[in-house]
Amino acid sequence: MKSYTITFQPDDVKVRIAPNSTIMDAAQRAGIIINNVCGQAGTCQKCSVKISAQKEPVLACQYQIQQDLIVNIPERSRFYEQKILEQGISPQERIEPMISKHHLVIEETGLKNITDESRRLVDAIEQKINASARSAGVLSKYSFHESLRKQLPKKLSRYHHNVTAVCHEQHIIALEKGNTTERLLGVAVDIGTTTVVAQLVDLLSGKDLAVASRTNPQVRFGDDVISRIRFAETHQNHPQQLQHSIIDCINELIGQLCEKSNSPPKNIYELTATGNTTMQHLLLKVPVAQLAQAPYVTAFSGPVNTTAFELGIDIHPEGNIYVMPLVASHVGGDTVAVALATGMRYSDKNHLALDIGTNGELIMGNKDRLAACSTAAGPAFEGARIEHGMRAAGGAIERVNIDDDVEIFVIDGGPPTGICGSGLIDAVAELLKLGIIDKTGRLLNQKELPAQINQKIKQRMLQKDGNPVFILTPAPQTSNGPNIGLTQKDIREVQLAKAAIRAGMTILMNHLHIEWSDVERIYLAGAFGNYIDPASAQRIGLLPRVERSKIMPVGNAAGVGVRQVLLARSARRRAEKLAREIEYVELAGQTEFEKLFSENIYFPEE
Repeated sequence: MKSYTITFQPDDVKVRIAPNSTIMDAAQRAGIIINNVCGQAGTCQKCSVKISAQKEPVLACQYQIQQDLIVNIPERSRFYEQKILEQGISPQERIEPMISKHHLVIEETGLKNITDESRRLVDAIEQKINASARSAGVLSKYSFHESLRKQLPKKLSRYHHNVTAVCHEQHIIALEKGNTTERLLGVAVDIGTTTVVAQLVDLLSGKDLAVASRTNPQVRFGDDVISRIRFAETHQNHPQQLQHSIIDCINELIGQLCEKSNSPPKNIYELTATGNTTMQHLLLKVPVAQLAQAPYVTAFSGPVNTTAFELGIDIHPEGNIYVMPLVASHVGGDTVAVALATGMRYSDKNHLALDIGTNGELIMGNKDRLAACSTAAGPAFEGARIEHGMRAAGGAIERVNIDDDVEIFVIDGGPPTGICGSGLIDAVAELLKLGIIDKTGRLLNQKELPAQINQKIKQRMLQKDGNPVFILTPAPQTSNGPNIGLTQKDIREVQLAKAAIRAGMTILMNHLHIEWSDVERIYLAGAFGNYIDPASAQRIGLLPRVERSKIMPVGNAAGVGVRQVLLARSARRRAEKLAREIEYVELAGQTEFEKLFSENIYFPEE
């Protein structure tokens, strides 16, 4: 079959690709990740590259290859590792894992003792656990994996009947030689749309041994869940590609955890996983098309237990993989984990937890009722549809302060490449404060600026294609050439995002019949919530004007929740109960949503 050679620069990587493939296809084959915010629809313009065949830049997701090419990928079109939040709040939890170990010395078989091996093993476990209350009812609850049952006589003989039985609840999953009861590890994984965080935990002490994180490799198939669902449906092999990519990612993180802690993977006996509904479906290679189509039905909602061997996870082959229960198509196990970690289900007072990532999930209520919804607000705050927008990676403007002049703070220092969500909120809030943006969201031109604005600030107000743009960093001070500024379109995108979130908040309050005065705490979960300035978020109307003391960043709360279900069976039971009891509110079915959305488009009065 005919193919062409594509050379990517400055990487100096070459691949062969079939005619009519896109440059994005070639980049994926080369292992190079190009920004793909719109799911290869050609609308975000973030994948612009330069090619040897013509002078003008082309979109990597749209340009079809018909000849050998040299492709130069500029810095602004590359996908960089995001600033990943690995830690969160640390609620106390009784240590009571589902995995247990029991050291047993079993009497060898003889003419006076001809009980079958499996019965004697179960008998020994029962004696070890509760020697004072033996009963047939207890004994009969234990079971073996069939492969272990077949190997039992040989293993007991080889280990001289001195063994450690590894149990998942009352299911014996492995036998080990001698006394290995001091080695009992587990891994908790939070699978985000953009980032994946894994924690290695000692299941005996509850101590964290290591943490590792990386970008979710599925981003090369699309930045958000909708684009990945579309990708999964375009070819019969795509669901397998998506599953393999996340499993390879988890295995890579497990390798890093084991290296950091000097622990062998065979000592990891359980992995708990959480994520949004789409991420959990893709992990298990469950069909996802229905998640993007009304009536938005999930393939499963309860927890899923499977083995590491069946899923291809690099821990003990018979180790248990526990995937958290879901609430609905747009509210997944990660939201359940946030509710669990914050303890809001057990509070007399009403709490709100807000997790704005690639998607925005809200959960509100108290011990009597909890309700949750999801809003499509995250993309703007993650750089999508923002002219110089990018994720919170190295080179992103993450803080903006405007006084006599503009002061910016860049992740990892150095010249900026673009602006991330926290910087975007700061910039809009500062321009609102100065009157450079009015309450309707209109960006004033230089002639309309208030008289008190000094000349340095006025000189930053320029025109581009006949429209005003406020320059945050002029071209000579950036890392990749053009001015980094804020356009009228950028401001409109912020308005749309914050209006969707506030409309969702109001709908949940109406559903629960409460007011803001009834809300005692607002939890900001996830990396975005942890890094935004609450004052800026309140100024633009993303957060309500409540006392600042009520707003509490809680970090990677989903990671904390999934760690809790790893360490404590009581937490696992609570999570499963939460998933059943949380009332899901589908915003698409709310007649008042459009009205509330419109009411929240404008910025609040000072």
